[in-house]
Amino acid sequence: MDITWDVAHARLSHDRMLHIAKALISMRPDTVTLGGGEPLTVPGLFEIVDQFRQAGIDVVLRTSGKSLHPSMVRTLLASCARIEVCAMAFTHALHALHLLDIGAAKLDRHAVFGLDATGLRRGFDRLEDFCATTAFDLPRLAFIALGDSIGRDHAQYLQSLAPQTVRVTVETANTSVAISRSS
Repeated sequence: MDITWDVAHARLSHDRMLHIAKALISMRPDTVTLGGGEPLTVPGLFEIVDQFRQAGIDVVLRTSGKSLHPSMVRTLLASCARIEVCAMAFTHALHALHLLDIGAAKLDRHAVFGLDATGLRRGFDRLEDFCATTAFDLPRLAFIALGDSIGRDHAQYLQSLAPQTVRVTVETANTSVAISRSS
């Protein structure tokens, strides 16, 4: 079982967040995804992440990257299983991905991270540029997730532009479909 907690939208006191975290841990999920606005602005977030981790639960962080400070990078990469940087604010997303890539280079083990473009409805030219150029400057980038509004042909085109090491998927309401690479 996987749980998504819109931790930022909840606007809970620290004690209440700890109480909810304990309740979620008791449910024994495989993964807890933290999102709901910008979770990096939630006071005590790292303590919550640590509680899940100590309970053997993987943490996925969904962030715009806007509030990502260099001092947070090492902790996030070491504590989370996956970090999804949302492409809605492309400039912030690019900055965050560069910080994560630099931080990951300094660690033996780190969270997989990548660009979540599933909510993108316009600005596809920036996504094309990202796949063709910027992604090559991020050697530890693991994935690019596209929304089904992109269309399969355009998704295959974007994948052809991206580095071979980057997994490109199209996320639908119920599933994730990896795009096959042509030889």
